[in-house]
Amino acid sequence: MFRLFQNERQALLKAKKIRKYLAYATGEIVLVVIGILIALQFNNADLDRQDRKKERDFMVSMLQELDNDIAELDRAVAGNQLLLEGMDELLAEIARQPQEVADQRSIFLNSVRNTYWFLMAQFSEGTLSQLKYSGGFQLIEKDDVLEAILRYDQGLLSCKHQFENLETYFHVVEARQKTLFDLSLGKRAFDFIEQDFMNMLLPAKRFEEFIDEGNYLINSDVITLQAYYGDVLYYRTAMKVTNVMMSGQQELAESLTALISENYGIE
Repeated sequence: MFRLFQNERQALLKAKKIRKYLAYATGEIVLVVIGILIALQFNNADLDRQDRKKERDFMVSMLQELDNDIAELDRAVAGNQLLLEGMDELLAEIARQPQEVADQRSIFLNSVRNTYWFLMAQFSEGTLSQLKYSGGFQLIEKDDVLEAILRYDQGLLSCKHQFENLETYFHVVEARQKTLFDLSLGKRAFDFIEQDFMNMLLPAKRFEEFIDEGNYLINSDVITLQAYYGDVLYYRTAMKVTNVMMSGQQELAESLTALISENYGIE
């Protein structure tokens, strides 16, 4: 076709029909431009299809990770709640300023079981990292979904910061215990927990057989016990705040899951 236009233009030039020549030349340019625009439109449509596929793939992966996070958060909140209940009992025992060996043994046992460590959710952040660092956020067309993901990401950062705060209070309690208890009497109990981290959530009675007989309190003066009470109290408060934050994060995860499922038709 373009050869036909070229032959026609040459014929018009030979015939010195300048106006017709310009009209043909202009028409040829217009056809070329239209062809380019059509090609670009097809190319853009193809790129958009690719972007929508990538977006959906991100959402499918995001849902899988949210399911894992919800399970992790549920496990951590429930576990910490058991430890909080144990710490309430421990605080009540300390407040009575125990004199009897049986009472001191109970404080020792509850300290071993309820302040060994705490539970924190292990978040799945692979998809979030890709969205943040590979430009994936730009693919998300639905503003409400994007905003919900950003809120969830901010919540993760807040939870991690709170985990660090809780660990700080834990180490304060840990240091105080070294000045208060003969920890060697709980070695078998510590070994029992180390065999399976979740063993610390078993009933306190389960630890009776692992606590050896002896002088549990190497420093039983009132001031040291009061200081330990304060340390455990602050640790307990930090754990309660952690649980509140993780419960809030679980709500964000469930809300985001529903939003993605609704907008992308993913079960």
